[in-house]
Amino acid sequence: MALWSDRQGSEQTVKSQAQGALEQLARVASENVAGYLQFASQIVQVNRANMASGLLSADDAAGQLLNFQALLTSVPQLNGVLVGHSDGRFVFLRRDGPDSLGRFSRVIEVRPERRVLTSTYDARGVLTGQSAQADPYDPRERPWYRQAQAAAGHVVWTDPYVFASSGQPGVTVASALSTPGGAVVIGADVQLRQLAEFLQDVQISANGRAFVTDERGHAIATSRAWPGEASAGSIPLLRDVADPALRALLDREARPALAPGTHWYDVSGQQFAAVIRPVEVQPGVTWMIGVYAPTTDFTSGLGGNRRPLIFVLLVSLIGSLLAWPVVLRATRPLVELQRQATTDYLTGLPNRASFVAQLEESLRGGGAGALGLAVFDLDGFKAVNDTFGHHAGDEVLHAVGARMLAALRAGDTLGRLGGDEFALLVQATSREEVRLRVEGVLEAVARRPVVVDGVAHALASTAGLAFLDLHEGTLSSGQWLARADTALIRGKRRGKGRVWVEGEVTMPTLFR
Repeated sequence: MALWSDRQGSEQTVKSQAQGALEQLARVASENVAGYLQFASQIVQVNRANMASGLLSADDAAGQLLNFQALLTSVPQLNGVLVGHSDGRFVFLRRDGPDSLGRFSRVIEVRPERRVLTSTYDARGVLTGQSAQADPYDPRERPWYRQAQAAAGHVVWTDPYVFASSGQPGVTVASALSTPGGAVVIGADVQLRQLAEFLQDVQISANGRAFVTDERGHAIATSRAWPGEASAGSIPLLRDVADPALRALLDREARPALAPGTHWYDVSGQQFAAVIRPVEVQPGVTWMIGVYAPTTDFTSGLGGNRRPLIFVLLVSLIGSLLAWPVVLRATRPLVELQRQATTDYLTGLPNRASFVAQLEESLRGGGAGALGLAVFDLDGFKAVNDTFGHHAGDEVLHAVGARMLAALRAGDTLGRLGGDEFALLVQATSREEVRLRVEGVLEAVARRPVVVDGVAHALASTAGLAFLDLHEGTLSSGQWLARADTALIRGKRRGKGRVWVEGEVTMPTLFR
């Protein structure tokens, strides 16, 4: 009975470890996908406002192309920007060529007669080709145009489809506007291929997969290529391309769209776990972020192998009655104990002890460039806890941790120090780059409200930043943290929602 109880406890630990890891991966993926898609919606709203105010002329194709070029240069999430008119006029610019550094434009004029001009440009902006051949394309027949016209004044998202211009799968975000010259629809294209490239960076286990789907079950994006054949010219359904593990989950759910939550199921005698999280891309339209893997991938870290139970049984039977409890304790997952000792239970980030250990390692290791230590706290978090309770506060910290983690670059180290306080260690080529990366984390936190139980909580964060002088060997990790924390405290007295660098805040500012 004791052996059976220990086995049950070990299996429960494995399930808990798998669920925790997948939930954290799903949070990171969903926050990134939501943030990634949000840019397209914001661009459409900005262009619509500029056109409504007259800053961007609905009748100036050349001016629109210049505006679109600036947007594509500054917003990597966008694949294309467009304007369609009720009389059939059309202005469009998208990425083109190797590494998407070139540009492809299409301008359709209808007065005094229909004329279609397509142009291509290289990465330097030099015109490489131009054609004025007849083209039957009509923006008024496209899904994005019809949907936007049917919901005038609102931002709409199309179902995934194949772009006519590039032949690539994607979605279009659009909004209609009434102008003196007639109705205009402003839109932005997002290629699904770019979402897939993002998912490939999610550190899923060797046998797991992250994916994005919609309410109709389309295979929008995945972290690894699907084993099934995709149908040319259309977005396949998950059922048509899924691997056996996902197909088993789809069969179990018996519906096109997977239900949110954690799912446990068996495939050919192997236990799998899946976490499904919803992402609202517009009111009434929800996509799903899914992450799944066999639970054996989480018994000794991602990709690890579980020690066979039969080995435990043999050792226990061969050993003496006095020795077998020791053997059983030794076979319990040591990785789980290590994880508990180094990981913040709420966010899945390194805890204070683990972060300080990494900081001390960086202080010993030196390195070229600039090394920055930032301490953050959340502006407005206390009001969430006091008004809505600790459950809401915990959910907010979950979301904020995922947003911060998603904004990091390779080599950055993020940890939770406790409460609503986080710390970030950044190694970069210059102090300016360090500061920009810390500002990027602040932007990720404040980009949109955190929704908990239907209530939107608008949050921001303030950071104190200290640049570590590795030649100043007399300072400990605790002293460096104190310097960054002091910059934060003094800076918040002057203004919240920004990065305050140590030395910017002097003593006289304490009394302002």
